[in-house]
Amino acid sequence: MLRALALTALIGTAVSGLEADAVPVIVRMPGSGGTAPLSTALAGKLPSARVVELTGDLPADTARISRETRGVPVLFAIGPGATEAAGEAHGPAVVSLGVANPAQLKTPGTYVSIYPNLDRVFEYVKTSLSATRVGLVFSPAKNREIGLQFLKAGSAQGVTVLPITIGSSGDLVRELKGALPKVDAVLLAVDPVLFDERNLKFILDESRAAGKPTVGFLADLASLGVTVALVAPAEAAATAAVAASTQPVLVGKKRVEVEGMEVIVSRKTATSTGFDEEALRAQTLE
Repeated sequence: MLRALALTALIGTAVSGLEADAVPVIVRMPGSGGTAPLSTALAGKLPSARVVELTGDLPADTARISRETRGVPVLFAIGPGATEAAGEAHGPAVVSLGVANPAQLKTPGTYVSIYPNLDRVFEYVKTSLSATRVGLVFSPAKNREIGLQFLKAGSAQGVTVLPITIGSSGDLVRELKGALPKVDAVLLAVDPVLFDERNLKFILDESRAAGKPTVGFLADLASLGVTVALVAPAEAAATAAVAASTQPVLVGKKRVEVEGMEVIVSRKTATSTGFDEEALRAQTLE
């Protein structure tokens, strides 16, 4: 309770501080893709914010951000495209949301993690899935740094993380088939190589056939057959972003974890791998 009250006070200070200097600015790409809930949640935390929708044309977007953010100390960028354009503008400090791996971008600033707090992820894996050895599927080209974070966090929680690294469909077949007998569950990094339609189907089919639950980190994955999606709630991510804006980073990158975790379960897949849907969902952490 004390922590919640302190965080509320901090958010209030952040918003009032921003408004005293300038109207907050949120830059984003248009549309209702996967980052739309983040945009809605952040706009709710910053009702006076000016929203700048970008086009995807990097030079034009960079010039527009430079114009729109004069006198603004911090801007909020949603998604990798907006974050890259904000960095190229060389203007205000950047607080970024919705970026899977900040190491893939040059933009300095504060990055709110797309993943829930990893300690909580591995706590859930141990208690709800009874997993002490997990495979983490990711492509080193896109997610090497994230892979290392998962290995470190798993070790701290007493969970052995076996990297299942892929660079092509051929790698996936070989690496996944070799790893499945050695692990209790399979974790899927937020990674474009994994989310190729054929690759994802192969991962889910093979894991289901082996009786191994799969764990993803985007809400839509449960509807595609991933056993459990452990999601950083958009409201919590927005709260973390506003709080982080009181201590902006101008040089280098700072990673901020999101407190709270939403559990979304695929009933069909949970049942087929011997898990009770309600028991898995009951572990939602606030």
